[in-house]
Amino acid sequence: MAYKKIISLIIIICMAASITGCSTLDMMVGLKDDDNNPDVADMTDLTDFEIVDDGIGEEVIEEAVETVTVNTADAKMTEIVAYYEDENGFVVPVNTKIPWEEGIAKATLRSLVKGSETEERISQSGLHGVLPEGTEVRGMSIKDGLCRVDFSENILNTETYEQEQNMMTAITYTLTEFSTVNKVEILVEGQAMDTLSKGYVINTAFERGNINLFGSENGVNYTVYYKAPDTEVAGHYVPITFSSKKVENPIVTVVERLFSGAPADTELSNKIPYGVNLRDVDVVGDTAVVNLGVEAVNLSEQEFEDMNTIVVLCLNQFSDVVNVDYKIEGLSFEEAGLVFEEDNTVPVFNQY
Repeated sequence: MAYKKIISLIIIICMAASITGCSTLDMMVGLKDDDNNPDVADMTDLTDFEIVDDGIGEEVIEEAVETVTVNTADAKMTEIVAYYEDENGFVVPVNTKIPWEEGIAKATLRSLVKGSETEERISQSGLHGVLPEGTEVRGMSIKDGLCRVDFSENILNTETYEQEQNMMTAITYTLTEFSTVNKVEILVEGQAMDTLSKGYVINTAFERGNINLFGSENGVNYTVYYKAPDTEVAGHYVPITFSSKKVENPIVTVVERLFSGAPADTELSNKIPYGVNLRDVDVVGDTAVVNLGVEAVNLSEQEFEDMNTIVVLCLNQFSDVVNVDYKIEGLSFEEAGLVFEEDNTVPVFNQY
């Protein structure tokens, strides 16, 4: 009898342990489901992930599959031209890409804000945004070629009058890169203002003109490109505006000014090889014929490419010039003994 009681007691204890064990296992499975396998809807906050190779020590044989990779990031990017400031205080055009969005003009302006993602990337090349840190574009309207932009009060956080001048030049040139914009007006916190904090007058609409001016605002002004020195990256091209009392042929004037050299007291270069002189410039139909002196017979192909790039940049502002043709003392390059491929494609400059 006692033996049967002992057996019964052992059976009861085993059953209790079994029930408790099952409950504990169920509880552990539940915790694993809750903590380590969240619902897909709960994974939206995860921005980074890691792929772990758990096939260590195993030889995996896969069939070669031909695939086509589509870069979705590039598909969502768009090219823009925006204007930044270099270390010498010149306003410089930059070709770059930013994420596409509706209202791309506002997005382009935001790329000029110091500390923005685009500005920080471009600043690695020695160029910097012109809008003070924290500046926001509160609104924008475009009608009949006039673009009105409303900025936050951070735009007033400038340090000098010259900085304000460059800022307004960069804003104006950046927005007028869009075909629908000819003039620019700015507001601050929804209000029209006479001047910025350091005194630069903004009570009028701004148009393109006189970028990096050397000379007077009056008279006939024209723009010539020069090359800044190379740093860790390729040096950038800088537009310089000159003034003159009279300009008979602006195309001829621009090329002549380029060959005469960069402005004094600057580190800019015209990229014309030493000793190469300009005889004359003629416009025949849609072609600018640049006639060089006999010294040009010693041009290397790289020297010619550098010279051609900056000449084409300077002439690209004239819609009636489609081609540039070079001669040496009236002879074609081939007749003068030079065999270079004359590429009249407009070069992409200041691309970051």
